[in-house]
Amino acid sequence: MSFSRRSHRAPAESGGRLIDPPVVASDNASIEDLVDNNRLLRAAFTTRIGDLRLWELVAATRREVLTVAAEYTGSYRDVIRPDDVADWISRPVIMGGHQPELFHAGVWLKNAALDAYARQVRGTALNLVVDTDRCASTTVPVPVGTPRAAHVERVAFDAAAPETAWEERGVVDAECFESFGDRVADLLRPIVPESLVRRWWPLAVERAHESHRLGLGLAQGRHILEERWGLDTLELPLSEFVRLPTVMVFTGWLLAHARQLHEACNDALAAYRRAHRVRGRGRPLPDLAVRHDPSGEWLEVPWWLWSRDEPRRRRVFACASPQALSLSDLETIRVELPIAADTPPERWVDALTRMEEHGVRLRPRALVTTLISRLLVADVFVHGIGGAAYDRITDEVVRRLTGCDPPRHAVVSGTLRLPVERSFPGFDVDDPAGRLAAARRELRDIEFHPERHLVPLGEQPETVRELVTEKLRWIATPPTPALARRRCHAIRSANARLAAHTAASQRAVAARLEPLAGAVRAREVLEARDYPWCFFPEKTLKTFLLLETP
Repeated sequence: MSFSRRSHRAPAESGGRLIDPPVVASDNASIEDLVDNNRLLRAAFTTRIGDLRLWELVAATRREVLTVAAEYTGSYRDVIRPDDVADWISRPVIMGGHQPELFHAGVWLKNAALDAYARQVRGTALNLVVDTDRCASTTVPVPVGTPRAAHVERVAFDAAAPETAWEERGVVDAECFESFGDRVADLLRPIVPESLVRRWWPLAVERAHESHRLGLGLAQGRHILEERWGLDTLELPLSEFVRLPTVMVFTGWLLAHARQLHEACNDALAAYRRAHRVRGRGRPLPDLAVRHDPSGEWLEVPWWLWSRDEPRRRRVFACASPQALSLSDLETIRVELPIAADTPPERWVDALTRMEEHGVRLRPRALVTTLISRLLVADVFVHGIGGAAYDRITDEVVRRLTGCDPPRHAVVSGTLRLPVERSFPGFDVDDPAGRLAAARRELRDIEFHPERHLVPLGEQPETVRELVTEKLRWIATPPTPALARRRCHAIRSANARLAAHTAASQRAVAARLEPLAGAVRAREVLEARDYPWCFFPEKTLKTFLLLETP
């Protein structure tokens, strides 16, 4: 068991990038070394998946994945498929993935890194569109206002609807969807006059109309823009990936070992919590649960389950018998599959295919998604910071299931903030937080040291001079046990009586606090790093994605 304590943090400065290993080889690390190391690690696996050795299943899966990804990508943008398929699948595959949402520019940097890594090793870049995740919201935050008074407005790109996975979600309100780009661009204009969203959004509208899916419209529109900017990547929806026969074989093998998988996940979580001193059973993920009913013991497994007629995602529980496996959400869905360790893999594939044809969706959670991707397809999987942290648990699950060390992953993230200083000169050097802190210190100083904020002592009335003199005498008096209480009360009393003479100064400083606090809140709004990538100007994005020099 080995949990690395190494952690990654998003860069603090706008334009900062975290790319580990670097795109350009350094003395310490390179993508070439990572590819070579991962191939050696995978070659050490002796695990048999049905009647295949792991490396045999890897070769077959890569052929299927690359072929289908090229067909899918070619349905909406140009793809050049190599003539020598054997050479194609033997070359390195650099893989990543994310939900088909309007993510921030730091997430988009992963796609640029996929392309750069693949070029470096003369391989193929493949991005999974994780359309099996839930479409939780169809609104995005849009900053409006000025550096003195900015706030966020939630702007809808589609009407609200019952929560479903992206793969099931079409456009509900066509007018709302089509007008989103113009509405957001108008709101952004005072802050970012040349945001990309107005010009790019028609692509998303066109692709959503053609694909009949909201998420695929966003993903395909983005992917076409990447092609225009010179990125050469393939994409594939996760919902298509998990339906490939070779992936179903591996899914069947995992389900046939449901108890081992369940225990490996929970043991890995427990080990992670001990190693990182994490308290609470829900962090970083909840344990997989166990339920009992008259039919037996049900072990939670890391998939989602829903049906075409009832598309709300629910947890999956497995109950095994010697020759079959029952899967259920313990609510309305229950299916029995001929999946067991000693049944032929073709029966696993047939059962999972028939379940899909009957409108029942079995979709992997993040842990299983990256486990399958890293073991069967990717020579290097590229994570963001959050995915990299969670995949430490995936690493331990792989060790417990196979007895072997898993392939290592890359980590890419970045920070890009809206170029507010272009519309508001001086914004980049202004420091309202510092001025607010200084005003609060001054207010405190007036309260506890009012004599510092009076006109010179010689110009004060005699009563004030006497108060100041008395206070200074007490301050100079050593705080002995006998005098400490009296000394403290005398100083406080002097400050209270002097306060009447500093009230105007106190009011003047206090009047600055709220405007400064408002400016601090506005700055937090304007400097947030999680605004969608399409809110930025094109040149800013290209520079950030390493596609243009500043």
